[in-house]
Amino acid sequence: MKRLITSLLLAVSCSIATPPVQAQYGYACTRDYGSSVNLRRGPTRGYPVVASIPAGSPVRFLSWVWGGDSMRWYRVESSGLVGFAREYYLCP
Repeated sequence: MKRLITSLLLAVSCSIATPPVQAQYGYACTRDYGSSVNLRRGPTRGYPVVASIPAGSPVRFLSWVWGGDSMRWYRVESSGLVGFAREYYLCP
């Protein structure tokens, strides 16, 4: 129950406090050749993975938020799927 309430509060705060990113595009980038970037349901590693984005695949930046891990997470769209990816794994 506590996790549900925390998730709902995070979702509301993300939708209110998330600064918009004006239709910017970039790529999923990793440090290892042939690997991928996890697209998650929310802005921490504790959220389930929605999909894996292959390195070099285009992404559209929708917004960003400071995650529960004190890292910047971007809400991105890739191949019709929307989710969160850590800034470290995204290149402009």
